[in-house]
Amino acid sequence: MYLKKISLILCVLFISASMFTIHSAQASGGFVDVPKDHEAYEEINYLVNLGVIKGYTENGKTYYKPNNNVTRGQVAKMVVVASGNKPLVVNKSNFSDVAVGTELSGYVERAVQLGYFATNTKGQFLPNKPLTRDEMSHVLTKAFKLDTSEYENIDSPFVDVGITNPYVKYVNTIYYNGITKGSGQNYNPSSQVTRAQFALFVARAKSEEYRLELPVKGVSVPDTSQVIGLISSTTDGLNVRKSKDSSSSANIVGTVNTGGKLSVYAVEGDWLKVTYKGAYAYIYKTYAQFLDADGNALGNVQKQVTATQNLNVYVKPTSSSKVITTVNSKTKLPVYKTVSGYHLTVVNGLPGYIVANSTEDVEVEKPSTPDPDPNPDPNPTPPTVTGNLLGRATVDNLNIRTEANSTSTIVGKLKKGEYVQVNSINGYWAQVTYNGQKGYVHKSFLKLLNQSGNALKDRIIIIDPGHGGKDPGTVVGSNSEKAITLKVGTLVKQKLEAAGAKVLMTRTGDTYPSLQDRVDFTNANYGEIFVSIHVNSAANTSAQGTETYYAISTGDMHQEDVDLATFVNNQIVNNLKMKNRGVKEQQYYVIRNMAIPSILVELGFLTNNEDNAKMTDDQYAELFAESIFKGISQYYAKQ
Repeated sequence: MYLKKISLILCVLFISASMFTIHSAQASGGFVDVPKDHEAYEEINYLVNLGVIKGYTENGKTYYKPNNNVTRGQVAKMVVVASGNKPLVVNKSNFSDVAVGTELSGYVERAVQLGYFATNTKGQFLPNKPLTRDEMSHVLTKAFKLDTSEYENIDSPFVDVGITNPYVKYVNTIYYNGITKGSGQNYNPSSQVTRAQFALFVARAKSEEYRLELPVKGVSVPDTSQVIGLISSTTDGLNVRKSKDSSSSANIVGTVNTGGKLSVYAVEGDWLKVTYKGAYAYIYKTYAQFLDADGNALGNVQKQVTATQNLNVYVKPTSSSKVITTVNSKTKLPVYKTVSGYHLTVVNGLPGYIVANSTEDVEVEKPSTPDPDPNPDPNPTPPTVTGNLLGRATVDNLNIRTEANSTSTIVGKLKKGEYVQVNSINGYWAQVTYNGQKGYVHKSFLKLLNQSGNALKDRIIIIDPGHGGKDPGTVVGSNSEKAITLKVGTLVKQKLEAAGAKVLMTRTGDTYPSLQDRVDFTNANYGEIFVSIHVNSAANTSAQGTETYYAISTGDMHQEDVDLATFVNNQIVNNLKMKNRGVKEQQYYVIRNMAIPSILVELGFLTNNEDNAKMTDDQYAELFAESIFKGISQYYAKQ
């Protein structure tokens, strides 16, 4: 009996030792090309134990060939076995390139039957074609029954897998399940998969033991409580990108047309961080305009106020909403509207709401008239008529007619510099009182002068940001003339509107109105002065400075052009310490074809380092705009 027990114990130990030896042999995999320090060593051996992979025997040695690309045929066998399924025996192959009755046929037929592969090509399976990473995401998701429901309507965390990619939900699924992490910001969907890589992915999909640390979906999916504003696109086809890089189209995830709205999470230089189809993305801020909390355009500035204390600026007209920024006491701010005790204002380009009773209204200062060079006439004939609005004739022999048209009877004529009382304006015709009689004068030849309040109130001013759309103008590096002029022009508009002017822009986005379109736009909107903004360039990079042009137009109207050009040019030169290249006559199309005072200002040379640094800086853009605004103010302040 004792001997029997001893024999039994020895037998058990022998069997146990034998099992351990067999397991160890299997765990090594026997692959001479997969050393223990290989990144996929454990995963490959795990799959060997499951019978998923076997390798190749050559000259008495077994190889896994980890660096070879895994083929579609190999993948079919691996995932069918790994998912616990059996080959499917068929009498007739569904694929012209897979012979019926072969081992491959059974696995391919089963894999396709179970939906592991998305499509086939013209009746072929292409078993020898390397598997791509986008195909891999579909195979793994289907074979291991991973839940895609959470990831069907969100963009991927990778810049090269857009929301429109047919595999996006599968890529998302394997990413958020810890099966792949991509390569930096890229997934490389069209890249091929090596046998070692696929072993890693299959092991992770099969067993949570091998999963990567799971990413937190909220990191890639925006938190709507952090929205700081809402914008609408000012152009068609505005590119929405996954990164702040406009040098390539690979990161474009979609486009937005004019009026399309996006939530903004941050302003990062010239870019806005937005949410697009459930993920963070970027758009170029030049081609967007901010809206109020209700999604409406800001409209015109109604007044200006000064903060009486340090103030929070809120996303919405309530103190419970997100604080965008703060402003210091005594800060002057524009007010677009007042809602529920909050003023809608703009701070550093962002609209927001401030508590109204923590501000006080301020008067816009009436600017004094400088002594420019060339020197506008400092002593025009003083007004001899009264009224809230006067008109000073800018040409000789200006007809006064009985009706508001160019064919009615002429009842009088005005000399250059002569004043009339303006009773009303309809389109391009001003009803005036002259020598006690009412008549009509074409307002293009009257300088309209407010006699009370701000000199700019109700004046119709056309701002023309040069170039746009297909015509970028001067381009140096990533900076273009069309973007700079639009940025400065928009700021000028805001400042003029704050002073009570009616301002229209020939373009408000990245569009290309022709030169004649700009002239027609001005005429259709009854413009009273026209300011075209441009950026200069030269082959000689030492060329720098500001210059402003006028054109000789009807009669002796050009003196008004000279005055306007001088005021604007001198303001820019003095405020930004620019080299003064002067006021010059040049027959540029948009200014020579205007009947109203018109100028074209070249802010500086984009090809000069010093000028470039100023024109591409947001703070200097503000100064350029302020200078143009002050120059226009000075023009209208001169009676």
